[in-house]
Amino acid sequence: MRFMLALLLLFKILQSHSLQAATYTVYSIDAPPLTMLDTKQAGIVGDVVIEAFTRLGHQVLLQEVPWKRAQRITREGKNIFIMPLALLPSREEHFTWVAYIMDLERSFATTKLRINDYQQAKKTLNKVGVGLGSAQAQILKNKNFLDSQIVELKIGPSTAKMLQLGRIDAWFNGTPESIWYWNQQFPEQPLIIGDPVVTNLLFLAASKNTDVKLVQQIAIQIQLLHDEGFVEKTKQRYLAPQ
Repeated sequence: MRFMLALLLLFKILQSHSLQAATYTVYSIDAPPLTMLDTKQAGIVGDVVIEAFTRLGHQVLLQEVPWKRAQRITREGKNIFIMPLALLPSREEHFTWVAYIMDLERSFATTKLRINDYQQAKKTLNKVGVGLGSAQAQILKNKNFLDSQIVELKIGPSTAKMLQLGRIDAWFNGTPESIWYWNQQFPEQPLIIGDPVVTNLLFLAASKNTDVKLVQQIAIQIQLLHDEGFVEKTKQRYLAPQ
C-alpha cells in the first residue's frame, strides 16, 4: 500500500513538473492561410500548434525573421521551434520533426496560360517567382530549372503583385497561399491555377537540441488534435469562402 502511494505521489510530482508553464519561441512567417503572426488568429498550422502548447500549459512567442535566417537560428539553437516546415530530404537531418500538421499542394499560378507540370513550365516560362528560402525554390532547383528562371522573392503579397504586373510569368507556391494573397489584392482578376505538381508534408519542427520529453508531449497533443477533428475544422474555417 505504501509502495503504491509512493508511486502515485511520484507520478503527481512528475506530472506537475511537466506542466509547469513556460514560454517557447516559435519562428513563423506571415503566409496566410497557413500561418499568420497573431496568436489569436495564427492560421491553420499556427492555430493547431498554439492549441497544442496551450493544452500543456505553455505560451508561444511568435517570431519573424527572413525565412532562411529563421531556419538557421532554429538549427543552431536549443528548444526553438519553427512552423510550417516542409519535410524535404535536404532538411531532414537538420531539425527535430515534432509533428505532422497537414498536406500542402503546390502548383503554378499564372494570369495567362495554365501550367500543369514541370516540363511545361521549363519550356514556356522565363521567370518563375518563388519565396526566398522556401521549399519551392529548392524543388525547382532539384528539377533542373535554370538559375535564370528562378526568381526568389520575399514571401508575401509582393509576389502576387509581381505576377499581376507581368514581372514574373508564374508563381510557384502552395496553392492555398497563392489564392489567398491574390483574392486579397485582385479579387476581380482571374488567377489560373494549374494541377498540383507536388504535395509536401508540413510539420512543426524544432532544433536538433530540443528536450525530448517536451517534443513527445507536443507530438501527443497534436495527434490528439487530429483525432478530435480540430485540425480539419481549422482548415475548413480558414479556407471557406468569405
